[in-house]
Amino acid sequence: MTPQPTSTQTPVETRAAVSDVDAPEPAQPNDSGEAVVPLWLETITLPRWVVYAQAGLLGLVGVAFFLFGIIVGHLSTDRNAEVNATFDCQVAGSVAFRLDGDLRADEGAVVFLLPVAKTPDKRAEGRLVNPDTFKEVDNIAIDRINELGGAVVRANGNGQFNVIVDANYGNGIEYYLLAVSKHKRGVDTEQMTKEQYAMISTFFAPVEDVIEDRSYVWLKLTATEERLDLPEIEL
Repeated sequence: MTPQPTSTQTPVETRAAVSDVDAPEPAQPNDSGEAVVPLWLETITLPRWVVYAQAGLLGLVGVAFFLFGIIVGHLSTDRNAEVNATFDCQVAGSVAFRLDGDLRADEGAVVFLLPVAKTPDKRAEGRLVNPDTFKEVDNIAIDRINELGGAVVRANGNGQFNVIVDANYGNGIEYYLLAVSKHKRGVDTEQMTKEQYAMISTFFAPVEDVIEDRSYVWLKLTATEERLDLPEIEL
């Protein structure tokens, strides 16, 4: 019997179409002929507790920084509250002059509160604040002093004055108090110290128009409270 020839036809391989983007990179053999999986196909496996621990640690760090910010802000506010707070300081007092041995209210005397550390850009005319030619309204000299946190006021019929100045609580602001008598004379600018003359000339010119030959008092005070009640000032 003649043997039947077997078919030598090779079957056609069929392959599903795969896009170039989605197709995985085939394993490449190494020098030993072993298939090597590309690095980007390798998977790192971590225990679940490690992932949870990392998440918890990040949360704790965030909370810690948040609490730290609150504590720092709270301490800074408490420490600087008295220094940073500002308020208006009310200064009250009275002026008097002696006549025939008796103290009388110095009605019309002019009281100045001049800030030590501040100076105006331009000096005002001295006559605007002289007790005889004092202008209570539309007075540019008073306006300039007020802008610097100081004050200029005329004593009332009882010789009393009451002014409001700006002050920093804690540090305080230093002022020169100058009171110029309306009724008592006998003192002139030549009797002033150099410091007094220089300070007054910083705000007014000429100084002689402010004082003339009137009696005056020069004091230094610091506004550290909401109200300062001064003892009676004798001119």
